[in-house]
Amino acid sequence: MTAQRDSIARWVAREILPHETAVRGWLARRYGPSLDVDDVVQEAYCRLAALESVAHIENGRAYFFTTARSIAMDTFRRGKVAGEKTVTEIELHGVEDDYPRADRAAEARQELLRIDGYLSTVSLTCRRVIELRRLHGLSQKETAQRLGISEHSVENHVTRGIRRVMKMLADEDRVSDMQEPDRAGGGRP
Repeated sequence: MTAQRDSIARWVAREILPHETAVRGWLARRYGPSLDVDDVVQEAYCRLAALESVAHIENGRAYFFTTARSIAMDTFRRGKVAGEKTVTEIELHGVEDDYPRADRAAEARQELLRIDGYLSTVSLTCRRVIELRRLHGLSQKETAQRLGISEHSVENHVTRGIRRVMKMLADEDRVSDMQEPDRAGGGRP
């Protein structure tokens, strides 16, 4: 039985522990000060340690979130904490399985590479502005300070860069649409 316990402990370390910060953050945002997040996480680890096997668990992250939610709801039901907030199925769905399917992840990577190629056609400053604003989420003011340019310049670079990328996407789609009948065998006789 010790080998089984060791196997579960390794699984928890590999599949659960990396998600503790995300679970803690979600619990804190969802329930605020009405819930002792430390107690919930500790109880989740206790429940996981008590499992006879983890073979039935397909997604450790989703299982951890579901276990934490269940413990939080149990805590509210027992009346130890006031101010219950219910979790709807829609909210829970977004937590349980936020990993994209493999085909969607591959498509997203391809699209990102395509956009990256288009961004390589704009000036370096324009590219950096778009990366800082759109990918890193910096404000216009933060971007301007980091690059040593005015906020107005940041706005202009974003506008020009996005217009250029959008035009290139539209042009590519237009060319693709014109070639589509030939690929489908419906081209000219």
